[in-house]
Amino acid sequence: MTGVTEVSFSIVYIITMIVALAGNTLLIYIVWKKPATRNLTSFLFVNMAVADLLVVIFQMPINTAFFYFHQIPCGLYYPAFVSTAASIFCLAVMAFDRYFAVVYPFRSSIWFRKPKIITPVIWISSMALMSLAFVVFKFIGGACRFDDTVISPLAFWSYILVIVYLLPLAIICTLYTIIAAKLWLHEVPADHDVSKNQRKQEIPKKKVIRMLIIVVVVFAVCWLPVHVYQMDDSVKMGALWPPALIYFCYWLSQANSAINPWLYIGLNGKMNAAFSKMVRSCRTGNLKRKNPSVTASTAKTNFLRSSFQDTIV
Repeated sequence: MTGVTEVSFSIVYIITMIVALAGNTLLIYIVWKKPATRNLTSFLFVNMAVADLLVVIFQMPINTAFFYFHQIPCGLYYPAFVSTAASIFCLAVMAFDRYFAVVYPFRSSIWFRKPKIITPVIWISSMALMSLAFVVFKFIGGACRFDDTVISPLAFWSYILVIVYLLPLAIICTLYTIIAAKLWLHEVPADHDVSKNQRKQEIPKKKVIRMLIIVVVVFAVCWLPVHVYQMDDSVKMGALWPPALIYFCYWLSQANSAINPWLYIGLNGKMNAAFSKMVRSCRTGNLKRKNPSVTASTAKTNFLRSSFQDTIV
């Protein structure tokens, strides 16, 4: 690549790292500080935020350095694969959770709907399934290379494609199709009062489903190009892709780590309300510091307004 292209990609990566770091840290902070936002979906997004922070810490700086040194330490491949697997597994668990919440709403005693149980399951399964990266990436000839004496590149990248992309997305799409049919295509009861109450109960469920579908679609779009490149490269063994296009594919997959938290904060009602309240509190604090003459009556009015808004959210 030309020097201009390298510098451009470096700047884009730095901006993406800042956005991802800010968004994922903020998401974790909101769930930690605001008990009203805590549910299984929020805890799963926190797990995704942790996985995305691993991407920020391990993958993005190394990819930026790769523009100039063209080498990646072997020890950093494994955390990259684990974080990717954990993200998609969280999306799959969310789909299962919404499936049981909508299709079987009275079955609450399901083990994977308990955050303390499902969280270690997600991370342990991710580390176990991605442990193959320990074997295939070795330090050979002064650089980290793929060891094709253990497994062929085509077999390895096919395994990655199925485990962290095709199979989870197929399961998620199937479950959301069933959920959509249940919520949007079912027959409305004849009784007016029953119908009205049922609609009120279904509105928040539909909003959550829309949010999760958007998150899954963004994940699928961001990760598709890099999987296509990896499969094409493993088949042709050195496919002549332009370097700028290759780096764009990897950047797009990692940019998903910056998009995820802001999508959740923007699309989830409770998270958005908590974030808006934090912004209002910061603005109020700044105004008080700039204008110490704010009267007690003004402060009381702001308190009452804030309390009223919290009541109706």
